[in-house]
Amino acid sequence: MRGVQFGAALALAFSIAAAALAQPLTSSLGFLEFEFTPADSAQIALWVEHADGRFVATLGLTEAVAKRGIGNRPGASQMNSGFRWPYGRREGALPVWAQRRATAPGAQQFRRVIFQNRTTEGLASRTSNDQSRDDYYCLSFDRSRSTKDALDAVSCASVFSSDKGRFLSEADVAAGYGEPYEQPDSLMSLMRPLSLFSPYPPRIDVTRCEAATCYDHPDVAQFAAHTREVMPEIDAITMATPVGGSAQVVLFSVPPEWQPGEYRACMEINVEGDYNAAFNDTSFPTPVNPTAASGWWDSWALSYGYPYRGQPSVVYCTDFDLGGSAAQTSTTATPAGSAASWNYEDPAYGLLGSMDGMTDDPVAAPGSGADRLQLMADGYRLKLVVKPPLTCMTDAPPSAVSQLQVEEYRDEINAHQWVHLRFRAADDDQGIFRYEVRFSTEPIVDEQSFMSAMLAREATLEAAALQIPTDAQAGEMVEVDMGGLVQETHYYVAIRAMDACTGVGPISSVEITTPARVFTTVTPCFVATAAHGNALAREVGTLRRLRDRHLLSNDLGRALVSAYYAAGPALADLIREREGLRSVARIALTPVVELASWLDR
Repeated sequence: MRGVQFGAALALAFSIAAAALAQPLTSSLGFLEFEFTPADSAQIALWVEHADGRFVATLGLTEAVAKRGIGNRPGASQMNSGFRWPYGRREGALPVWAQRRATAPGAQQFRRVIFQNRTTEGLASRTSNDQSRDDYYCLSFDRSRSTKDALDAVSCASVFSSDKGRFLSEADVAAGYGEPYEQPDSLMSLMRPLSLFSPYPPRIDVTRCEAATCYDHPDVAQFAAHTREVMPEIDAITMATPVGGSAQVVLFSVPPEWQPGEYRACMEINVEGDYNAAFNDTSFPTPVNPTAASGWWDSWALSYGYPYRGQPSVVYCTDFDLGGSAAQTSTTATPAGSAASWNYEDPAYGLLGSMDGMTDDPVAAPGSGADRLQLMADGYRLKLVVKPPLTCMTDAPPSAVSQLQVEEYRDEINAHQWVHLRFRAADDDQGIFRYEVRFSTEPIVDEQSFMSAMLAREATLEAAALQIPTDAQAGEMVEVDMGGLVQETHYYVAIRAMDACTGVGPISSVEITTPARVFTTVTPCFVATAAHGNALAREVGTLRRLRDRHLLSNDLGRALVSAYYAAGPALADLIREREGLRSVARIALTPVVELASWLDR
């Protein structure tokens, strides 16, 4: 499985609100410890409800939904997609969680976001001055690199500007503003009215631009405050996308206001574009009848990217009790069901449906369907351990990390987006459970600014959570590479230690400014390009993905890539004009291409 990381498992820990972390541990009803191994590139929601189905609280929500706004952003819901695609609301991302949270007693919904100044939600190309620089999302202007299997678009070739949108207004609704929509069965096109509200938060990872040459709507400045008003716990429950195939441990301190009794913990997990015989680009295609709705769609919405609607999200649930004096364990290997509908206007939206049409094949298609949570050796896919409060009665929080340094990354090609992080390990009476690293363009000086900052990510092109080993003794030097940054930007990087009782140490913070991006004039896949005669050949793209996903993610792989960069140009020059040597090179590369293709399954 691609993205599999070897070594220590990543531990993710969080609480309902930042304030809960500072409460005396004896006031807690205990601790919930979740264990699971997710698929690669998965969106996840974790929540608790009463045994009768009444929603209690969200415990975890991956960053793309919580802070990047993929469920509530400009663009029609049927627009094509791609890795870091900028437009198209993905209301089918985590619909069961979204609907249960939104319909809970006292819950509010989020205001819906639409394009700022375009005539319909089907226009992905700019038709007015409505754009500003986007440091996360981008759109590939090369169709060959915007398909489902060509994820080189994750590395934006240049600075991209996007329309951040605005809130839908009552006047818009009264005027019948809608989105172009094609019914899956009849392929009939219609303009579907949009409601004022969405069950998903808008993106809160942007600050409204103020320069005369950018054009953000005033509403952009309200996105973050509105989201935190509707869902005050959004910062505390946000989790970076876990590394696929790597065991995860999520720790949660139960707030004292929860009552003893019977509960149910549920996890919803989704992977965009998870095709099978029933759910694929033929059964749920890109709209194919746009001519019947002239002016509703443009080619950027339909011709770039891919139809994302593969198998819907899968939900796993397990029952547990609170209030006992002994630890208890509950597990499940069987899904509770799958999302009944992607369509927010469908009466079945957010309901649990059957697993009809859903398939999984852990051998041929690992991470697909029900296998989005991997079956573990002892027979479970989701495990919950409930620990009584006495477990942490005498716990002391960790010490601060010391000698924190953030250095420019040694490889100039990636120095604009990656840095090298080093510090001396903290001390704790029960051992460090995890190190939490966050970054921001604003100073990180207290709990609030720390929690509102973005979670650190691995130094790879994929947005996976940063993994830091926790086995170092207090005072030992820990070093790791960190990614997810943007060129020529001043950052504040902060870190703190957390123990197994959710106790946290002091926050340590440093600053760094990333350099300008260094562009190369030749493709790094020197020999493969020379052998196949085309930088866009399928085999060359496969080898690029092997480099980006599996070699650049670890020290040994990076050393191999550096050695190849040193020798590759000379080898490419040797074979480029000699067909016999090119043929030999293609044959020699075939086993490597096959291995890379297998890893990408």
